[in-house]
Amino acid sequence: MLEFSHPIDVNALRVAFAEQGVVVLRNFAPAEQVNAIRDAAMQGLQAREEPLELEASLAYPGAPVSSDAQGGQTIRRLRGMVARSPIFMDWATDTALIDIMRALLASDHITLTQVHHNSLMTKQPSFSSDTLWHRDVRYWRFSRPQLVSCWLALGVESPENGGLGFIPRSQGLELPEAAFDEREFLLPAHPAAAPLVAAAEFPTLAAGDVVLFDARTFHAASRNKTMLTKYSLVMSYHASDNYPLAGSRSAAELGIVC
Repeated sequence: MLEFSHPIDVNALRVAFAEQGVVVLRNFAPAEQVNAIRDAAMQGLQAREEPLELEASLAYPGAPVSSDAQGGQTIRRLRGMVARSPIFMDWATDTALIDIMRALLASDHITLTQVHHNSLMTKQPSFSSDTLWHRDVRYWRFSRPQLVSCWLALGVESPENGGLGFIPRSQGLELPEAAFDEREFLLPAHPAAAPLVAAAEFPTLAAGDVVLFDARTFHAASRNKTMLTKYSLVMSYHASDNYPLAGSRSAAELGIVC
C-alpha cells in the first residue's frame, strides 16, 4: 500500500490512487486538531447522543445477540458527525483535504455526503465485531459509483485492535455473484475471492494518519483484541454532479458542497 507524507505530491497521489484504490497519508492531521476531534467525540459517546448505532443492531460476528444481552448497548458508531460540532465540520471541509478530493475525483466541485459514513467509528475491547470483506457501494446509490472515503485515525490502529485492511487494486474488479453472500459480503473461500483476500494489506496507523479509499475497494476489519478502545472518524465525498439516485437512502439528506 502506497504511503505519502508532507509535502504531498498531489499528482503522484492521484496516479497511485487510481491504480491502487487506497493510499495512506502519514501525519496528515495536526495533533492539536486530532485532540480536539477526539475530545469532542468522547463527549458525544459519554452522553450517548443520537443518532448512534449499536453493535447488536448489525449482527456481525462477535456482536451481542441483542440490545438486551450482555454488552448489547455497546456503541459501534456515532452518526451525523458534521452536524454535531464545528470541530467535525472544520475537519470534513479542510482546504487541504478538499483539494485532494478534487484531484482524486477529477472535479472542481466536491460534495460531502451526510448519509454515508459521516461517523465516529469505535471498536470496543469487549463486544466489538468482525466487519467482513465488502465494498461500500453495495448499499450506496449514485449515478456513478465514484466516491472516496477519508478515514482519520484518532489513535493507534492495527490488526490487533480492529484496524481496517484493504485489497489494493480491487476497485475495478468484476466478481461472480456466487462470490458473495446474501448480504453482499465477499466469501473468502470462493476461488475468485481467495487470492484477493490473501493479498490484503492491514496498515498500522498512528493518530493523525489518514487512509483514503475508493468506495469500490474491498475492505474488512476484525474485532478489537486489545484492552483499549479504537476510535476513527470517517467521511465520504463525491463529485457534485454525481447525484444520489432519487428515492434511495443515498438521497435521504442533502450533501454539503465543499
